[in-house]
Amino acid sequence: MGRGDYLDGLRRAYLGEIGGAAFARAFAAGDRTPVERESCALMERLETMTARIVAPLVETRPDRDAIDRAERRGEAQAEQLATWAAFIDRAAHGLDDHVDAFARLRDAAPAADRPALDLLVGHEIALQRFGEASLAGDHDPNEPLRRAIAAAERHLSARP
Repeated sequence: MGRGDYLDGLRRAYLGEIGGAAFARAFAAGDRTPVERESCALMERLETMTARIVAPLVETRPDRDAIDRAERRGEAQAEQLATWAAFIDRAAHGLDDHVDAFARLRDAAPAADRPALDLLVGHEIALQRFGEASLAGDHDPNEPLRRAIAAAERHLSARP
């Protein structure tokens, strides 16, 4: 992966996190139980924090139009899924491509960027584990989200 491809991947990842936060916000606004709203709030927080982690690596920040488009895509995806069961299934089974893409981005990164990109990969894995735990009837499927948020908080608080 060349430098231009790497920077383009970072930009797409950043916009994807913006869209993911919009997705979680929009999905929570639907007919959700309090437990589902809590999960959505944790997802939104994780997506927002991950965007903040990736943002310093993006050399040319996307303009407002690109951010607005990412948010609209996230909102449209929330509308398309509609049900909690569909969302959980997507979280458990539909994120492998994202994990793989983020892992390739991390593997191509300069050493200084890798801690941030480890968190980018890790947040996607946390979303998968949340989905898997939800499908399995785990008593606290949000635990992977909370662990990823704690890791993101540590990273962000360590930055100058």
